[in-house]
Amino acid sequence: MKAEFLSPHDPYLEFDQVLAAAGEISDSEVVASVAVTVDSAPLARVDILASAGESCFRDVRSIDSMIYIGYGRFAFVVDVHLGYVRRFSLSGYFGYLYDSRDLDHLDRQISVLAASASEVLAFDRIGGLIWKQHDLGIDGVVLHRATPGEIDGEGEWDPPGGWQPFSLRSETGSIIR
Repeated sequence: MKAEFLSPHDPYLEFDQVLAAAGEISDSEVVASVAVTVDSAPLARVDILASAGESCFRDVRSIDSMIYIGYGRFAFVVDVHLGYVRRFSLSGYFGYLYDSRDLDHLDRQISVLAASASEVLAFDRIGGLIWKQHDLGIDGVVLHRATPGEIDGEGEWDPPGGWQPFSLRSETGSIIR
């Protein structure tokens, strides 16, 4: 299964299933779409609605049968086979998604990590939230490496350029240093 953001220039594709990823309020204005395909055949489209918030950063990952989307002020977890979208509110804006392709030695229970302006969320293989760690920065959180039991990154506390390192326990998200 492959997932990627559609551009306005992509040819029109027919999807058997269209799902909506929205914020807390109901709206219908589509600001972005993600195509989910299997062997290049369209399976589903996920429309991100304006209530998700404005987005400087966006990312999508397909892990096993789950799709993870970061956009606006949310991380969305999509199960196209069951036809549902779960949303996880972020403190500030969405920043980045990370998986084992980005961070060697990422603990097996973690499928995806989502970083926002100030926090990190860890998701398992079925899209469940394992943990959420707040107060890692005020204007951006980035992750650099994972070692057995630990995740290292930096949070920006004094923009621009006031980055401070941190380390988290990968099992719980608690701050080590």
